[in-house]
Amino acid sequence: MMMLLVVIGSIYAILMLWLLIYVSQPAYQKTKKTKKVFEFSIIIPFKNEASNLPRLLNSLKKIDYPAEAFEIILIDDHSVDNSFKIAEYQHGIKPVKNEGKGKKQALLTGITQAKHQWIISIDADCELSPDYLKAVNGFIAQYQPEMILGPVRYFDTTGFLGQFQQFEFLCLQAMTMAGAGFQKPFLANGANLIFRKQSFETVRGYEGNLDIASGDDVFLLQKFAEKFSEKIYFIKSRSAIVKTQAASNWKTLIQQKIRWAGKSKKGGQTMAKLLGILMMLVHVSLLYSLLNFKEFYWFIAIKFMVDALCLYLTNRFYRARLLWWYYPLSFMVYPIYLLIVFVLALRGGYNWKGEIIP
Repeated sequence: MMMLLVVIGSIYAILMLWLLIYVSQPAYQKTKKTKKVFEFSIIIPFKNEASNLPRLLNSLKKIDYPAEAFEIILIDDHSVDNSFKIAEYQHGIKPVKNEGKGKKQALLTGITQAKHQWIISIDADCELSPDYLKAVNGFIAQYQPEMILGPVRYFDTTGFLGQFQQFEFLCLQAMTMAGAGFQKPFLANGANLIFRKQSFETVRGYEGNLDIASGDDVFLLQKFAEKFSEKIYFIKSRSAIVKTQAASNWKTLIQQKIRWAGKSKKGGQTMAKLLGILMMLVHVSLLYSLLNFKEFYWFIAIKFMVDALCLYLTNRFYRARLLWWYYPLSFMVYPIYLLIVFVLALRGGYNWKGEIIP
């Protein structure tokens, strides 16, 4: 067992070193001066988001960018609350009904109607910075990308559940950042995803996975990576950070992670699958080490410190409010949580927004 832990720990250490190389790089803040003003269509699907839409719509009103250079398209994916009415009352925004069913169909409805060359996918429970479009505009002018992976973080929280999610999500963002920097992108978040409409049509968008409930982000990323691998970038600008809502309870969080795990079962890149297997092996090893603390305390100590360093360096960019006294408990709970998600994901099916997805 000792040798197995050494091997797993060594591979994990190499992975974390790879992450640290990219997360420690300085944030992108300024671009070359440009008079070019790119035009954007912001596509926002929503379903039963009455409690979140006012915050999103308020942030959209504050966007500092020429009004004629962007449009906002809200798509109602068969809400049963008053989300549509809330969206309908916004000046200059006309919500439309999803022509099909599900988030991908809703996005497709919006993209089909979009009149601008750049598509921005945002979730309805998010909030944008007033300088969001300025940051994206400058980035496009400087790098000429085909797809941009935007930074996402949770709103600040003070309780254990919120901090637990903040720690986990920052690690996922570190992997997203590193994958793009290494020109092997394998993670993306649909809460902040930017791409050319023409390129979307070139790779045939969501064709081939429209029947899968989740994966509007990673499946599309995979298609772009096959065609434009060197033109996919992560925008490391604080003005481009989108804040989103963390799960309100453990049940919702676990169902969300089962939904995310379903993406890898339906497809996905080899690198993402290998990393998933490695992370499972690492955390099973961590759980074993915790149960045999006296013998394997060194494995626990190394992982504890390496993870903390990665979180610290990643958060220098995101500036989320981290309450570090929750970190030791989160560290011990995480392998149990991951094991629960893994077992439930193998069983299949999950509940999402009141609907049972097989």
